[in-house]
Amino acid sequence: MTTDKLTEFVIVDKQPHELLPGEMALYIQDNHWYIGCPQCHGLGALAGHTVTKSGDTITVSPSILCGCGAHYFIEKNKIRWC
Repeated sequence: MTTDKLTEFVIVDKQPHELLPGEMALYIQDNHWYIGCPQCHGLGALAGHTVTKSGDTITVSPSILCGCGAHYFIEKNKIRWC
């Protein structure tokens, strides 16, 4: 059995509720970053995280731990699974 995991995030211009797995967006109304969990497909807020953006490249610290159990880092848009 193989499990294909996503390997990167992309920055999109969408409302938080529209995000797909592996997408992230800055929601202008509250100035927070949101992500589509690459494992459970749920919505995550990056409040409490440092998001560093350079052009279309994002790095997030510390690591992200979703309620579904997904645990990963985002470094230069790449997902590094824990």
